Amino acid sequence: MKPKEEAPGRLEPSQGQNDLSTCVCESKDRIKLSKRQKKVYDLLLTGKYSVTDITIKLGYADPRSYVKTLRDKGITINDQWVEKQNVRYKLYYITPQKTNIQDIQTVGEIIQSDFKNLFERNYD
Repeated sequence: MKPKEEAPGRLEPSQGQNDLSTCVCESKDRIKLSKRQKKVYDLLLTGKYSVTDITIKLGYADPRSYVKTLRDKGITINDQWVEKQNVRYKLYYITPQKTNIQDIQTVGEIIQSDFKNLFERNYD
């Protein structure tokens, strides 16, 4: 019998081609997240959550691996230990980044302020 031949030019999954978490965006300053990582990220922006809280809210079996992956991608995730009676656990959270620019507006604020002007007709 002949040994099975591989197709030419095929890359092994270990080289990072099929792994969504290692995709590189076109711009260097943006971080590409999978859907699950994005959900964990969005949840941690809203407050402090334990592993149990994240599991209940999102239904993921081990959210600590998502926290580790986010940290590996350069996202700062804070944590603090909580001790109650004989139980000790961590709370994870993300502090939103503040900018030094004054009077910055979100896209939604800009659209709402100019929304009326978009649909007004000027009759001469």
